[in-house]
Amino acid sequence: MQISRKADYALRAVTILATLPPDKTMQAQELGELGKIPIKFLEQILLVLKRASILLSKRGVGGGYKLGKEARLISVADVIEAVDGDLVRFIDVSDYPAYPGGNGVRQFLMDAESVINSKLEDTSVEDLVRNDSGDALLGYGI
Repeated sequence: MQISRKADYALRAVTILATLPPDKTMQAQELGELGKIPIKFLEQILLVLKRASILLSKRGVGGGYKLGKEARLISVADVIEAVDGDLVRFIDVSDYPAYPGGNGVRQFLMDAESVINSKLEDTSVEDLVRNDSGDALLGYGI
């Protein structure tokens, strides 16, 4: 299991924006530079996050992107689902073959999937920013 590059970039963008004061925005170019995200890919991700109401955008002078709601109300699962559609899926239970010991394997994978998805749902963007060591933060705080 590996998080998609798109989900990784989306989480980078959202956590960077979570460090801004609520009345501030950040332009895509600066966001891409800070998050080490290719701008063309970032622009697509920002549009998806905006459609999901995770981000708001402002046009014109002083425009850019900011969170669409408080960081504590945006879960890691919200971000991943917005860009990838599904959370972690280890197996398709409906298509899992029957074999000796298979039920134990299937149940283990279902349990592991449940634990990981619960963690994604229970962890907010605010939690991610608070857990950061601070070396890469802009210093704005949330």
